[in-house]
Amino acid sequence: MIGQGLQIQYRFPRTTYRQSPNMVHVELIFTNTTTTKDIRSIKFLKPKSNMNIQGFDEIDILPHSVSIVTSIGIDYNDKTQPALFDILYDTNQMPTTLTISCPVGELIEQKLLNEQQFNQNQARLRGMNEIMNSINVDEAQISKLNFSAIQTKVLQCANLISVPSSSGDSTFYR
Repeated sequence: MIGQGLQIQYRFPRTTYRQSPNMVHVELIFTNTTTTKDIRSIKFLKPKSNMNIQGFDEIDILPHSVSIVTSIGIDYNDKTQPALFDILYDTNQMPTTLTISCPVGELIEQKLLNEQQFNQNQARLRGMNEIMNSINVDEAQISKLNFSAIQTKVLQCANLISVPSSSGDSTFYR
């Protein structure tokens, strides 16, 4: 969001939100894009969606050409619908509505497991949207694929890591 000299960006730092482990940690970056005017009294007003949102403390003053990072916690209730909330700043009478969509990978908390722990957890989770498939690739196509780059992109997108297999099969990923 950008307007009237205030730019607001957000990012997911993939760390636990201190005040509640059930909430997704979101960092808000407030930037005063003006060159001479300070922005005063930036406040979190209220959620507009039916989500529990832990707001930030009021920012009294944001000097010109300066950025401030603050954190909020959002309980998405394991849903991918966006969180909506209002921000009020300066002497504006009309609040600004912010919308923060959460990619699926950010809803998943990363855990480091060895193969035995993974197998125990996998057995308990059987049937929960489980999909297994294989891809047939001919010899000509295999030489064109960079499996390491594909694996890295998929794992980053889903906020996951690969669990090494004790079988030594490098084509089997968990």
